[in-house]
Amino acid sequence: MKHHYWEPPIALYLFLGGLAGGILFLSAIFNSFVIPGFGEIFAMPVFISLICVAIGCVFLIIDLGQPGVFWRVWTTATSIIKWGATFLVIAAVFALLYLLAYLDQAWPIFAPLSQLLLPAADFFLIVAGFFGLCIMMYTGIMLSTLKAHAFWATPALPVLFTVSALSTACAAIALSLGGALQLEGVALLLAELIHEIVHTVDIVLVVAEIVVLLVMVLSFYGAGNVCAHEVAARWVRGKTAPLFWGGMVFGGLLLPLCLYVFGAGTAASALVAPWLVLCGGLLLRYLCVYSDERAPIPGEVRFNERLPKKDAAFLTAWKKDENLY
Repeated sequence: MKHHYWEPPIALYLFLGGLAGGILFLSAIFNSFVIPGFGEIFAMPVFISLICVAIGCVFLIIDLGQPGVFWRVWTTATSIIKWGATFLVIAAVFALLYLLAYLDQAWPIFAPLSQLLLPAADFFLIVAGFFGLCIMMYTGIMLSTLKAHAFWATPALPVLFTVSALSTACAAIALSLGGALQLEGVALLLAELIHEIVHTVDIVLVVAEIVVLLVMVLSFYGAGNVCAHEVAARWVRGKTAPLFWGGMVFGGLLLPLCLYVFGAGTAASALVAPWLVLCGGLLLRYLCVYSDERAPIPGEVRFNERLPKKDAAFLTAWKKDENLY
């Protein structure tokens, strides 16, 4: 009987972690190289990334089974999520410091704290962005290191997850850029410029994601080993084919791509397309996490063959309260 060891909380954790990491990384790039000196524009995206980190950590702790001893993630040498949890904590701390540096623009009562942190705000975002990049890569690398799962153990998976994280981050930034702050003058114009840039970048990323996704899945479908072929066949023409072709490929990639290109300047391009990209990114993680067929370990097949059948006589020979001796 098939058992999924990684349940929905892990898929949500991978999605939210990659999304938060992508937001921090892109915000750091834009703030450092495109429009330096206008960090307040990225206050809301950074705030969204913190919410994603917080919710993702909750799902991660719940999935551990014993939330009260979550700290053992850092003390267990073989913990598979130790590095990811470390990256999340460091990125969240520096993202929070960056956000506090601009908190006075929404709540003037925090002006003394913001003035103290503002000189180092750019540094805080650079550090958060670096560890955001680490989070994006980690979400795919974590799965690809599990060699028994042939569908995961491919260099294409970290690339796919990283591209998807950047794409969903572009969508989230486009939806939240400059939010909650009353931008005026140059800051407002620069926010509109960044909005156009992230839309253009997302077009490129969506195209790249389609290419990487189809190459990975179709290559496994045509030439993968037994386990990888089984997963790919289920995606291409099996029971999850409607989710793959209809939900992920069409709804999460092709449709938003068409809205971006042919509906530029419309509400469909500004609002509908980013939400579709976010939904597609979540569906990608869900399907990947549930595609956990693995090759049997040595002796496993022989052990299972020697297990008693359900109708074995000795299983029902003893009755409750019966003493045969």
